[in-house]
Amino acid sequence: MTDLRALLTKGLRPGVYRWQSGHTTDAVRREVAAAGWDFVLLDTSDVHDKAGFLDLCATAFDFPRWFGRNWDALADSLSDRSTGEAEIVLWTGLEHLLEHDHDTVDVALQILAEDITNSGQLRVLVQEQPKAKTPALLTALPVL
Repeated sequence: MTDLRALLTKGLRPGVYRWQSGHTTDAVRREVAAAGWDFVLLDTSDVHDKAGFLDLCATAFDFPRWFGRNWDALADSLSDRSTGEAEIVLWTGLEHLLEHDHDTVDVALQILAEDITNSGQLRVLVQEQPKAKTPALLTALPVL
């Protein structure tokens, strides 16, 4: 998976990206660690709504116990994090959540995109399975 490592080594800019790749989560985690980045997994394969998404974020980003579990709290918690470390967020299962709660996906993408301008720490890869046997493709994802 040298294509991902090359992107990270060259300094992937903060942003939300559509990433067509068949790589496993463990393989991505290893590549991200090898490149010296922090890794966060958002797997929404079993998430059906806003509450489930916010619970997942609380765990994945290791928010404090008092995290408010609403959109404002998510935005504040992301921007208040003081790790100073750039992070790769791998979002898998987006299609599943989109089928159940389109509004949650829209708002989540907006908040993640806003954090990119606030903290500059997040590089969000929204993983999609490739359509054909082609190299991994990374494209900027327009925020709705």
